[in-house]
Amino acid sequence: MTDQVLTVLRFVLLALLYLFFARVLWAVWSEVRTSGRTGTDRSVPAPGSVVGPASPTVPTARPDADGTDATKRQATPGKPKRGKATRGRKGRAGRLVILEPKARRGSAYPIAGEVTLGRDPECTISIGDDAFVSHRHLRIFDYDGQPMVEDLGSTNGTYHNGNKLIGARLLHPGDRIQVGTILIEAQ
Repeated sequence: MTDQVLTVLRFVLLALLYLFFARVLWAVWSEVRTSGRTGTDRSVPAPGSVVGPASPTVPTARPDADGTDATKRQATPGKPKRGKATRGRKGRAGRLVILEPKARRGSAYPIAGEVTLGRDPECTISIGDDAFVSHRHLRIFDYDGQPMVEDLGSTNGTYHNGNKLIGARLLHPGDRIQVGTILIEAQ
């Protein structure tokens, strides 16, 4: 091989090496960014945890970071602050508002009783035009006066404030739920 071909191959190898390091740094950065959010996660054990023989689907109570029982928190609705993200605020969410996609933006649904979301026309929130939404994707139900969100074994999963939803979690004003291309905020 000529010296020119070897020089070109060295530059190609060097470029590939830089791309590899850039990808590794990107993966580490995204992992650090998402792990910082889990400190404020108010998760409740999966519905498989049994409280009593008559209620296998009711999650058990776990204290929050401040030591209070997250499932028996008093509902104290407050006004959202303007200009700031309201995720993770305490209180009771009373409705769901669709933020994305633009065609559905602003649609509001009250949280009363059990709310289901999916492609099934019988769901409370029927999303027929999104292939990433399962037939019955998630449900929001009332547990001791506080709404909880639960994934119903969907194929593509449900995301609660950017974290994959496993089991059931409390739903507070400002929390965001993503199902396929649909982004919903609890208010």
